[in-house]
Amino acid sequence: MEFSKKLAALCDVYVNDAFGSAHRAHASTEGMVRFVSAAAAGLLMEQELKYLGMATTNPPRPCVAILGGAKVSDKIEVIENLGKIVDQLLIGGAMAYTFLKAQGLPTGSRWWKKTRCRWLRSCSPSWAAS
Repeated sequence: MEFSKKLAALCDVYVNDAFGSAHRAHASTEGMVRFVSAAAAGLLMEQELKYLGMATTNPPRPCVAILGGAKVSDKIEVIENLGKIVDQLLIGGAMAYTFLKAQGLPTGSRWWKKTRCRWLRSCSPSWAAS
């Protein structure tokens, strides 16, 4: 919190234009906003939100979403919501190993999350099986 206050003291207005990191609770994104007099999303953030809105409300068909990363737990809500919208959901990166393991496929010594395998098996969405 102290670092957030120090960052906020350096500005009069805070504009976040980093869509890819805006969801992170870091001192330079979420933390300092509480200590500045004015904060806003930037023009690039506005464009990203516009495109995201279009893609999630009435996407052109066929619609394919690609997700990657390491931690399934960070993306469960996104995965569940996208699964209702898209025609195909492609999972890549390290979190793909959890999906493979949940389907009983070998992953070798690759990292996978046991608790998320249980989640995948319990919800068994159609997109997780292919």
